[in-house]
Amino acid sequence: MVASHLLGGSAPLAGPMADVIGQHGAHSAGLAFVPMSKQGPTPLLMQRPSVQGTSSTSAGSGTAAFIAMAATSAGLRIRSLRVSPSVSARGRHCLAAMEGKREAGTVLDMEEKQSEGELEGSPAVVSTTSAGGSATVASPDWLRAARRMWTAADAYHIHAVTGVFHGVVGLFYLLDVVAVNAATLMGSSWSPLVPFELVVASIVVGAINAVTGLQPALLPRPFKDLMQLFGFGEQGNLKSAGFINTAFFYFFLTYQSIRPLESYPTWLQPLDGLFAGFTITALWHAIFIMNSWVGRGKMSQALAVAISLPLLLNMPVSLHLLFEGQGWVEQLSAAYPGWPQVFFTANYALAWSGSMVTFVLSLYERRVVSIEERNLLTVFLGALTFTVIPAQAFVLIPQWFNGDQMVMLTLIPPSP
Repeated sequence: MVASHLLGGSAPLAGPMADVIGQHGAHSAGLAFVPMSKQGPTPLLMQRPSVQGTSSTSAGSGTAAFIAMAATSAGLRIRSLRVSPSVSARGRHCLAAMEGKREAGTVLDMEEKQSEGELEGSPAVVSTTSAGGSATVASPDWLRAARRMWTAADAYHIHAVTGVFHGVVGLFYLLDVVAVNAATLMGSSWSPLVPFELVVASIVVGAINAVTGLQPALLPRPFKDLMQLFGFGEQGNLKSAGFINTAFFYFFLTYQSIRPLESYPTWLQPLDGLFAGFTITALWHAIFIMNSWVGRGKMSQALAVAISLPLLLNMPVSLHLLFEGQGWVEQLSAAYPGWPQVFFTANYALAWSGSMVTFVLSLYERRVVSIEERNLLTVFLGALTFTVIPAQAFVLIPQWFNGDQMVMLTLIPPSP
């Protein structure tokens, strides 16, 4: 994440900010601006001098007001601000108001500092972009990156802890599956290293992670009501809607993963219809989000279709559970004894990769990784997932690749 210390310390600014700084809001913010170099675009040092009769809380509010004026007049995008705990409620209210201007070009992601000690000796960085160019000063080290992810906005750090457990167990389980399938294809054998009980435990922990990821303090702002939170309306927050939709996907995918297992409790079978309806709603919501991005000019229609079509592959599962339930599970399991294991692994892999993609997006939002690193990590997750699923199906259900391809797509049991 790109960060700026609002109180104390110093923050280098460069390029297009220079003219704005000379004309707007410096005195109201209690700031002095000192040239740092005479070569190239003039970087400026933003400092808060001692101001007679001005407390640190009013300086915090003034700083926010200054940034708002500068960004508005120059059309700058302020990627993020790091806010000291000493900033007053009034200052935070101003920042929150600014955060609501995302669509107008001002982007602020507020994050609590973990301690006052972090202020000492840590470079404050502001990244700006305008028609005249861009400037980014300094990049965070990995210790600071870890602090950004270990945020005080996460109550008791439950989301972070559960995310690490679920992510690590899921990664090793899927690598285990790859190794087992590869060994089978080569006529060898591989003993799984990750116990199945630990994988099931990771599903439960992943559910906790999905729920705690919906803490209001962790969701992208703004959202004034549920409609905006879910991305509806002209001011709908599509980022928060995307995070919520991913949590929905986690729950219905993990339900589907355990549904064909022999150990699935009989008394839970009536939930099939409920989860099927929930799944269809979540699929519709995901497609709505994609097309909303198209409407805002942030995504091409072709890309939205390319993302949405694979989601529809889950529709047969929902319809089978909705109208057939346990009878469908029994027929497909009898026709293909390896199907329950393939279905478990496929749904687990999709749910896990969805969780990991939101983690990668969080890294990017907090400026821990670059857009190139974000894209590489996303490609790796996709490659792992879509290596695991077809490979295991090829090993355990070879009929699907020898005449029963339509069964693989529709999951309609073959006639006896």
